[in-house]
This record gives sequence, structure tokens and C-alpha cells, in this order.
Amino acid sequence: MSDESEVGIVLANAPRLERAFGRELAVVITLASLYFSRRAMSAVSLTSTLLAMALVLQAWLKLRG
Repeated sequence: MSDESEVGIVLANAPRLERAFGRELAVVITLASLYFSRRAMSAVSLTSTLLAMALVLQAWLKLRG
């Protein structure tokens, strides 16, 4: 599957994500999906990215509630 088609799939699903999760969380999910669809990741890079996303999500939930 080429990069263009993966990006197209992510962007085509963005409105569904917004309806399901709300605008803010849909933006985070879409950006993360676009980041992961653009290149292959090593195990170390994947781990650090997931850790950073978890910390951002935790901070966002704390500020929101």
C-alpha cells in the first residue's frame, strides 16, 4: 500500500472520528495516525512515541476533568 493511499484512508475517516470522540480527541487520533502512516518505525522510536502520546493524553485528561 502506498503512502498516499494510507494518508487518504486516515483523512477519509477523520469525520467519523470527530463524531465518535469529539473534535479535540479526533485531532489527536488523526495526527497520530498520519504520523504512523508516513514511515516505518523502529521499536525504540515506537516506544518513545507511545510514551509521549500517553503523557500528552494524561495531561489533557487531567486538565479537562
